[in-house]
Amino acid sequence: MAMDKRTIKIIAAVVTVVLILELEVWPRSEDYNRYEPLIHFRASDPGSWHIWYKRINDFLRDYETTVPEEPPRAPCSIHRHDQRLPVPSCERALNMWAPCNADNFYGYAAGKPCIFLRLNHIHYWVPEPYNVSKPMEIPPEMPNNIKQFMQQRPAHHYGDYIWVSCNGEFNSDEENVGPIQYIPANLPPGFPTNRLATADRIPYSARSLPDPIHGPIVAVFFENPRRGVVINVECRIWTRDIIYRSSSRVGHARFELYIQ
Repeated sequence: MAMDKRTIKIIAAVVTVVLILELEVWPRSEDYNRYEPLIHFRASDPGSWHIWYKRINDFLRDYETTVPEEPPRAPCSIHRHDQRLPVPSCERALNMWAPCNADNFYGYAAGKPCIFLRLNHIHYWVPEPYNVSKPMEIPPEMPNNIKQFMQQRPAHHYGDYIWVSCNGEFNSDEENVGPIQYIPANLPPGFPTNRLATADRIPYSARSLPDPIHGPIVAVFFENPRRGVVINVECRIWTRDIIYRSSSRVGHARFELYIQ
């Protein structure tokens, strides 16, 4: 069936926007370069990691709230325990997000950094999540922890997630990156779709507007990365409609850790 020029333009515009669906990595430097996004610091030198600590605080400031959320959307407070008034809902959120909170300097003082991930440019995207309730094969390469969460928290009871995973980019990086945790540890590793402002959840007129509420985040905690070497890390989302390609920026991100 032939399409008129207006339909073709609309489809082209939608495709273009979907193609820039971005998995953001925070913290990032002022001269952030997607192809060489290096996070370098010396754990024993507060002066070298304080800039990353501050940039995470600046990033999380948009999430700062004393309004209870269930589950908490972010670590609630960007202030250390000796700098804030205790609020019960905030204290609970900080505990859930430990060790990726200000009290622990987001792990940088211990050489065990936390990296925060967030989806961006999603207003024209209708995701097709993987879950066990749909009769479609789960990729064999999908990490086992995601498959286990699918079984333990079926979508028809707990809602769908845009799953996320991180790993060393190359074989040597896999050896150096060490164990990885996704924080909050008691929640699935991913972004709940009911908190994402995707095309199926917002009015058409709102698609070109900024989100009134910032989207969910996931913290990636590196428990014991090897020091003194550059570690290439790759993170990606898992959905039925996004085909993973290492050369693509769609739903995929990479960064480098260099900890001394």
